Amino acid sequence: MFQGVSNMKKILEKYRDKGQEILDWLNEHPEVSGQEKKTCEYLTGILKDYGYRIISPRARMKYSFCAIHPEKEKQNLPKIAVLCEYDAMEGVGHGCGHSATCAASIISALALNDAQADLPFQVDIVGTPNEEIGGGKIKMMEHGAFNEYEFAIVTQAYPTNEPCFTTLASNDLLIDFYGKQAHSSVNPWEGINALNGVQLFFHALDMMRITLREGDQVHGVILDGGKIPNVIPEKATAYVYLRAKTLNRLMELKQKVINCAEGCAKAVENRVNYSQRNPDYAEVFVGKEKNKIVCDVLEELGFQWNSTSVARGSSDIGNLDVLIPVFNPMISTGVEEVPLYSREFSDLMKTDAGTRVMVNGAKVIMRIIEKLSENKELIDAVKKEHADYRSSKNTEKQ
Repeated sequence: MFQGVSNMKKILEKYRDKGQEILDWLNEHPEVSGQEKKTCEYLTGILKDYGYRIISPRARMKYSFCAIHPEKEKQNLPKIAVLCEYDAMEGVGHGCGHSATCAASIISALALNDAQADLPFQVDIVGTPNEEIGGGKIKMMEHGAFNEYEFAIVTQAYPTNEPCFTTLASNDLLIDFYGKQAHSSVNPWEGINALNGVQLFFHALDMMRITLREGDQVHGVILDGGKIPNVIPEKATAYVYLRAKTLNRLMELKQKVINCAEGCAKAVENRVNYSQRNPDYAEVFVGKEKNKIVCDVLEELGFQWNSTSVARGSSDIGNLDVLIPVFNPMISTGVEEVPLYSREFSDLMKTDAGTRVMVNGAKVIMRIIEKLSENKELIDAVKKEHADYRSSKNTEKQ
């Protein structure tokens, strides 16, 4: 079934102009997480023109969609989800490269469904908004959006090619310290300074860092430290992000941070309250079987690549990876000196580098799906390794 690299190039060429149109439009119309109304309408309009049946919103998630090829739907085949991420970041634009990777997902699915009449999968295009902030995939999962899929696939723009975007588990804590207001000069002895609790808390975190295990991270800011110097603040607020190699370790780290906050509050006679703004993000599992498949594909396509490096950042893709295996290869811009999540990276997506990510990402998606369709034992091996990892209570080996 493999069309060959040269043949694949011909197949993709048919959709390259449409992909470039999508890439350019997204770059010029960035919509931040949770506000992707026009983007969703634009993408679903294109897919309707290609004959896809559209479900939007999908699983009660605003600005999401699922595009289904009618001919494949009739065949009752195993399903694959090719994911589209299309939210931008406030003040940065598409600094995560979603403009290019979204276009890659769409043209790869169009090309596969066009070229492979006997493909033993139903390839659905699933639009997943609000990845950067709100964990849109998590909310979609709560309503069964991915329950019927064998696996999912999406690419990530990056300075270099790597077989997987390895992420950390993460969550956040909003911690309010409460004291008692008083005048700083007239009657300070009657006050209890809430800012003291926050200051002590950050010092305690700094002292705790030396005992953290590799991959554990805590970083934060002071959101509220009072209003004016001559009034002792009765409330002060710290906001922290927590990250760890696994979800299990993240829960342990969260309890350590809570213990810090409670101990510091007690030391300065504060009361403390904590809450979580965003959902827990799980880590992406990088299994040997999945990793080998992607590495083999990168080799076949003649792409230079680096071994997946240390885990960094967090994404709701990890939560989806808890449910089903997710292929998440990183596709090189060819410009190593421009870092991800920057205005410069967003600008890079408007150049030939963005087109390179789109075209090469589409090739990688197509070949991974073809490879799995050629050898059922490969996907069985990926699913078994995935199930073994996710069912284990001790997932510290990653």
